[in-house]
Amino acid sequence: MESTMLKFDNASGVKNMSSSDNDKNNNVTNIAVAVMVGGQSKRMGRPKESVIIPGDGRTFLEKICDEIDAAGDIFVEKYISVRKGQEISHSGYKPVEDIYDGIGPMGGIASVLTRAKKDDVSAVLFLACDMIKYDSDEIGRIVSSYKGEDVLFARTKERGMQPLASIYSVNSLDAITAQIAEGDYRLRHIAERLDDIVYYDALNEELYENVNSFD
Repeated sequence: MESTMLKFDNASGVKNMSSSDNDKNNNVTNIAVAVMVGGQSKRMGRPKESVIIPGDGRTFLEKICDEIDAAGDIFVEKYISVRKGQEISHSGYKPVEDIYDGIGPMGGIASVLTRAKKDDVSAVLFLACDMIKYDSDEIGRIVSSYKGEDVLFARTKERGMQPLASIYSVNSLDAITAQIAEGDYRLRHIAERLDDIVYYDALNEELYENVNSFD
């Protein structure tokens, strides 16, 4: 299954990715992945990462980590983004505690990118733990599509931009921390601050469904 990529240029709008763009930074190999589990999970009524998937037997966290592991050795580091004081562990994954309190996933992204920069990682694929239909094939597709841009935003026709299923370069960290300093915690606004943005148009809507209940 193929996906289309469009490059966003803040000066000239959306344009098709050219062959020269496609060749740029074509060998980005030091990419990490981070599973986001630091949310409050108010709609689910309990921490999502520990919810057992009916008919599967695995928790949300176990399911997404299994898919990441099944994608092969494509990540140099594997992180779990957690709130301050949140104790979560999973074999092979490093917990990264939020530097910021109470600002949502923006704080988790900034915290993981800060850690990734120290680990000499170039970029991080962030994945929400409640996307229990997201699979290893889609992981492989989006990672192979990344060419070193500031952000490769996944998006779908129905759900639009998917900031918590996207790849962020550590080069985007300064813009993200500046946005946090201004009190703007909306992930979609990151695209307005960076010039090198690409959209990965996913063809399977179901993979990007966030599960909030099993009712």
